[in-house]
Amino acid sequence: MDAPPRLVPLEGSFNFRDLGGYRGLDGRHTRWGRLFRSDALHELTDEDVATLRAMGLRTVIDLRTERELHRSGRGPLEPELVAFHHLAVVQEGVRGTVTADAESLAAPAPPGDDLAERYLWYLEVGRGSLVEALTVLGGADHYPLVFHCAAGKDRTGVLAALVLELVGVDREVIVADYVITAERIRFILDRWRAEPEFAERMARIPPSRFSVEAPTMAGFLDGLAERYGGARAWALAAGVPAGVLDHLVELVLEPAG
Repeated sequence: MDAPPRLVPLEGSFNFRDLGGYRGLDGRHTRWGRLFRSDALHELTDEDVATLRAMGLRTVIDLRTERELHRSGRGPLEPELVAFHHLAVVQEGVRGTVTADAESLAAPAPPGDDLAERYLWYLEVGRGSLVEALTVLGGADHYPLVFHCAAGKDRTGVLAALVLELVGVDREVIVADYVITAERIRFILDRWRAEPEFAERMARIPPSRFSVEAPTMAGFLDGLAERYGGARAWALAAGVPAGVLDHLVELVLEPAG
């Protein structure tokens, strides 16, 4: 039987992808139609909403900043019977009191423009939000579930990497899943350039910030292992109960046997 398509074809979101079909612990694969990653959802069309409704979407985890959410809103999913969790990885102010290059009110971004280091910074500055996101992912009533940020690349990429490593997906597959965004990023950037405020902010951000390259995710996974002992060790130290992580594994992977 052919696997379902990974990319969910939506008009208002360009990077909405199914995380099913990846081989994990004990040879079990991640379930199709249960867990998704995406870019922003505020420009979904009525047809898109109908598609997600038919998929049975129950939960949205929004990793964007307060400012991003304030500017665009939740979009057409807001009146739907979908639980919404706003878990900002970076605590950026609504009033624009922070520059695009120094996004966080909680801690300064790492020097330079090494995206792998930036992703490791997310584990510190966004610890509470990532812990809560993993906790939500450990609840059976929350699926099908999608987590997203603006492009579905950086903050979403970090959470996807944590989840996929937790369920035993091979490193090479995690990197390959990250790189899929390279096929979608031009559509997302074109949308941003059409918005004056976004276009102005983009002009102040180094172009390398928009790149999607395998060494970035590989470097993040190296740092995750070297500094924290891997995704499970990081999650436990950050405060996610072991039982929640065990439930997450069972919810994301196909049943044993």
